Amino acid sequence: MNEDNIKYRVKRYPERASYDKKELINFLNKNFLCHVGFIDDGIPYVIPMLYCNDDNYIYLHGSPESRIINILKMNRIISVAITRINGIVLAENVKDNSVNYVSAIIFGKGNEVKNNNEKLKVFKNLMDRIVPRRWENSILPSEDDLNKVSVIKISIDKFSIKKREGGPQLNNQSNTNKDNIWCGEIPIMCRYENPNNYSNIPNYVSELLGRQL
Repeated sequence: MNEDNIKYRVKRYPERASYDKKELINFLNKNFLCHVGFIDDGIPYVIPMLYCNDDNYIYLHGSPESRIINILKMNRIISVAITRINGIVLAENVKDNSVNYVSAIIFGKGNEVKNNNEKLKVFKNLMDRIVPRRWENSILPSEDDLNKVSVIKISIDKFSIKKREGGPQLNNQSNTNKDNIWCGEIPIMCRYENPNNYSNIPNYVSELLGRQL
């Protein structure tokens, strides 16, 4: 498959799209879960994975024996999708109900990270993303640990961002009594809550409680 044939431009509601890399990096920095799409033996698959990123690459990791890691090592084109739902939008008509969201799709080929120092930086980046300061309060991976895990990086070149904001679509042609139908947005937030183990909670965990992701 030729990378030039990748259809990454948004066709439906193109006014909601963005191709600004700074906006993409800002969005990626606020998340750590993605879905990776790939083809294996002619069958499409989508797998959820943790990720981290810098300004040039998105990084994935897994067992060297896993199917997806071996697919990623084959220099095939894959897609990485990240989505954040910000609210449910209720309109008068069921057909006009929607969600407010931000999504990004990145297309590229995987390249294996073989240097253990670079791997270590990736894992620190990921840990700092999920729970800041946990890295300094953990048993760090040994050389043997690093040798037993594969890290793949995908260059951030071809991508698109799409988002929806605002309230419901107005339907001026509706014959329904609008006073009987509530319309509006129900916000959705993802945030850190109290841990299941309440004893001796370290400061770096308690500082996260209630914080929105």
